[in-house]
Formats: sequence, structure tokens, C-alpha cells
Amino acid sequence: MSPRVGVEGSQSPTSISVIVPVFNEASTIDSLQDQFDRIDFAGNLCEVIFVDGGSTDGTRDRVRAPYRLIDQEGCGRGGALNTGARAAGGEVLFFLHCDSVLPEGAFREIDEVLSRTRVGTFGIRFSKLTPVLMLCQVMSNLRVRFRHISYGDQGLFIERDLFFKAGMFPDVPLMEDFQFALNLKRLGEPLGMTKHRIRTSARRFPDGEVNRLRVWVNMARLRSRYVKGASPEELALAYGNVR
Repeated sequence: MSPRVGVEGSQSPTSISVIVPVFNEASTIDSLQDQFDRIDFAGNLCEVIFVDGGSTDGTRDRVRAPYRLIDQEGCGRGGALNTGARAAGGEVLFFLHCDSVLPEGAFREIDEVLSRTRVGTFGIRFSKLTPVLMLCQVMSNLRVRFRHISYGDQGLFIERDLFFKAGMFPDVPLMEDFQFALNLKRLGEPLGMTKHRIRTSARRFPDGEVNRLRVWVNMARLRSRYVKGASPEELALAYGNVR
């Protein structure tokens, strides 16, 4: 994407590369590109990179100029994220899910957080609110604030050199975001958090509160199994495909 400046007279704008892994996202990719078409980049030089993991539903054909499309290297989600990071030219890498909706002034908030720390994330809210989903989002935001652990759907942004220093994402089908967060904690890097929240779909949760609760509990169990030594490949089979 060509450099663009959103605020007249902005001094020393930060260059940000937005990296979006995609796999069969034909139903969401137009909406995300529409967001970028009208977004205020707040003086940031920016590029948007979609990393495709082998889509078969027409996702690739829907990526339009000036946004970039590249093919994934590696077999897991971590491989897609790393492919985008290596291709990116920005000082800051911003990893974003395709079904995300950014809050107004998102790039100003990124600048503000990165003035205090080298890595940050958004709070999260779901596009659908039910008692279970409300509890899930509250616990997710508390986890960021007190445990300094962010997951992929919360929009992680990080200085480029710190990303590579932390070893990038492990090239695994699941838990790549969790492991990367643990790596950052070991480096002693505090995780900043924006004031406003990113909105994400609840597509990984089925209909019905009992079913949603089961999925949430299962995800917690998978993370516990991972900490105890279960392989990401084994856990990915248990997690299943939300699409």
C-alpha cells in the first residue's frame, strides 16, 4: 500500500504494517477492506498485507488495490503471521483478524500505547452480546490487564525489532498467540492496552448459552493442556474449524 498521511503536519509518523491472515474469508474480507478505505491513519504511514493460507472460496480474488496479497509460508497460523511480518516494511507490526472491526481513532490509540511500551493490544468486545459472551469478554480484558496475555483476536501491535527478538510466532496450527505472549512475558515486556475495544464476531461460539459455555470451558482446558505439554497439533484437532 502506498504511504499515506492522515493528519496534516504530523511529526515523525510511525510506519505501521497491518498483517491479516486469511483462509476462506470471502464473507468478511470486503468489510475489512471497506474499513481501511475510510479509516483515519492519524499520520501513520501504513500498508495492509493479507496473507492467504490456501483459500478456495474466492477470498484471493476479493483483495483489491492498494492492499497486498501474499501466500503463506509454513503450515500453521503462526507461519502465516510470520510470512506477513517478514514481508512488511513498517516499524510497527499490527496483527489483525479478518472479522475484526476497529474502534474510531484506532491508530491514534496505537500511537498512544506505544509511547509508553513496545507492545500493546486492544480490549475486546463481541458483535453479539449474551451473558456468556459478556463474561468471556470481561475475563479476556482482565487477562490482558493483569496477566499481560493477549490472544490473536484482540489485535496485537508490536515494534518490529521486538517481534523478531521474541522469536516470532511458532509455526503451529494453534496456541501460536498464547506462546508468543508467554515469550514476551519472559523478556519482561509489559503489554499496553488501548482505551477502546476492537469488535470481533462470535463465530467460534455456537448458538445457545449452554453450548457457548461449553466452548469457552473447552478453550480454557486446551490452554491448560498446552501448558502441561500437549502438542499444538493435538489441540488443533480438538479445537476444530469454526468455519
